[in-house]
Amino acid sequence: MSHTQVSLQRQWIDLQPDDTLILHRAAGQVLQLHGTPTAPQQAIRVWLTEQGQREDVFLQPGDSYRIRGAGRVVVTLWSGAGARLRLGDGAGRA
Repeated sequence: MSHTQVSLQRQWIDLQPDDTLILHRAAGQVLQLHGTPTAPQQAIRVWLTEQGQREDVFLQPGDSYRIRGAGRVVVTLWSGAGARLRLGDGAGRA
């Protein structure tokens, strides 16, 4: 099966239940988790697993994570009705 490469640029990524975000070659990028626009105080958790890292990571609103390697990173909504993510270089640019 061949993979279709898609390029999408946006400031925010809205992750819904049953969505999975897969990143490749994102070393050095920072993933920041914010509340959803409709329910910013809702109990939101995102599960992140990075290829080559021993520990998985759980993010809550306000948390961020710098991607360490160039392998596969899988991000999934763990709890909540939705999550708003920003992927950028950590210098305020997304």
